[in-house]
Amino acid sequence: MTGRGTKKIMLSLALIHWPCLDKNGREIATAITNLDLHDLARVSLTYGINTLYIVHPNDAQLEFAQKIVDHWLKGYGGIYNPLRKRAFESIELVRDISDVKERTGARLVGTSARKGDGCMSWPEARELAKAADVCLVFGTGWGLAPRLMESLDGAIEPIEAGAGFNHLSVRSAVSIAVDRIVGRQT
Repeated sequence: MTGRGTKKIMLSLALIHWPCLDKNGREIATAITNLDLHDLARVSLTYGINTLYIVHPNDAQLEFAQKIVDHWLKGYGGIYNPLRKRAFESIELVRDISDVKERTGARLVGTSARKGDGCMSWPEARELAKAADVCLVFGTGWGLAPRLMESLDGAIEPIEAGAGFNHLSVRSAVSIAVDRIVGRQT
């Protein structure tokens, strides 16, 4: 993430499961998925991101996630696949976005498939991440609830590909967003 004469980008990720939206715009809590843990931990390792926060207020969901994490960090999974173990070392389980803010002190920057007023561009987000610690905040379901988006320090414009469709899986959105901020610029 650094080059000669450039500042290291300090980026963390937060995957939010509440408050999110369902397809009808109602606030819901979504379930933590095994695939999200695996794939986002691998993105974190690939791009040198120190911490991936999995945020959920429900104890049963956090216990489910902890069992998966423990399998890879303390169980047979880490012996079977040491690289996956390294990836899982980035995961921290927390109950609320305020826990992320408290632990990181970072600017919390939201992501959404919906364009809002005052969204920063991807180049602006990259420059912000060079100047300050940033935690990119991603929603599950149909995205972050508006009240959560309003509480964040900023938001990035949606990922646009010009095809007229914009409802990526969170795993795809995280991969694209991280690459736009810390990936090589050609």
